[in-house]
Amino acid sequence: MTSKAEPINHQTIHPPETITILGGGQLGSMLCEAAKRMGYRTFCVSGHETDPVRRWADHHLIADPGEPATVARVARQSAILTVEAESIEPVALEAAANAQCRVAPSADVQRTVRDRRSEKMFLRDHGLAVGPFATVESAKQMREAAETLFAGGSKKLVAKTARGGYDGKGQRWIHSVTEAADAWEALGSTPLVVEGGIDFVAEASVIVARSADGRMTHFPMFQNEHRRGILFQTRMPGDFSSATAAQAIDLGRRTAEALGVVGLLAVEMFILPDGNVLINELAARPHNSGHVTMRAASRSQFEMHIAAICGLPLPEIHTLQPGVMTNLLGDLWAHGEPDFAKVLADGRGMIHLYGKSPRSGRKMGHMIHTAPTLAEAVQAANAAYEILESR
Repeated sequence: MTSKAEPINHQTIHPPETITILGGGQLGSMLCEAAKRMGYRTFCVSGHETDPVRRWADHHLIADPGEPATVARVARQSAILTVEAESIEPVALEAAANAQCRVAPSADVQRTVRDRRSEKMFLRDHGLAVGPFATVESAKQMREAAETLFAGGSKKLVAKTARGGYDGKGQRWIHSVTEAADAWEALGSTPLVVEGGIDFVAEASVIVARSADGRMTHFPMFQNEHRRGILFQTRMPGDFSSATAAQAIDLGRRTAEALGVVGLLAVEMFILPDGNVLINELAARPHNSGHVTMRAASRSQFEMHIAAICGLPLPEIHTLQPGVMTNLLGDLWAHGEPDFAKVLADGRGMIHLYGKSPRSGRKMGHMIHTAPTLAEAVQAANAAYEILESR
């Protein structure tokens, strides 16, 4: 499912060629770090000079990363162009492809995953396990969707803005048809996806790396815990049965193949009481849950994204030690700088800060704790978090 303007090119891109990254957040920063260690040059385009990519990019252009003319100009100097966020406009990727630059993910992939409506319909149309949903573009459709989903057996619904709204934003729970109109107005009378609430026992993610010639590899299945709609902790490997893990990995790989993604595809999932799996959302880029691989896996997700888009080998990925990634939000800075020295006294943990100014709910960094057993890693991670939270 590549952009029509983008020819499929299987030729390997070797260092020290230039990789352009559109977007300036922590994902872009960590992609730059991995690319530089692998010998590549990096060129990043983002809107602010203080964006995290400034710390690792060889060149940092302060400009709109979704503006086609700017992207086309940069693309002419690059071997390949990639993104760190769904917010990048697909027309910018088309402009890069028209400038004869390889683009991964393609404009078509970006167009699918940046809008929850197209994403849900893609999953349904390709027979990939997804829960009940309806797309909504008016107050009338909102009420009809609520009536249909409740009649179909859903006990509660969640309305989500079609675009944006990550980390718990842009969402509203609906417990009856009469609440549908209020939800439509509260979310800005904008296009939505309305989903039937899923009775899940755990949340998980699978990250697949896929190259332009169809080669694939995957990371072990992660187990995720969210708080206030924001990922709090990821455990690797997840505590799931072998049958559930096999089903989740197969679903992730089939989704990557159907989408035709080049690079990483993160597939967020719900685990049902019977062990079966449903897809929640997709991200055609590195993913927050994949940060745990920076210390717990034989390859990090950032290395594997660079390898996949450049056509390098995609080896089987092994767990080096059980690991736990814990997000650090700006709330921890409410009373000053957290006491990281106490956390670092435990050699099982590391801290990665992104260089951003703190505010409530903002992802400022993460910790990764590894240990011989997952239980030990969880204990170490939770003890460290309690130290930071106790200020």
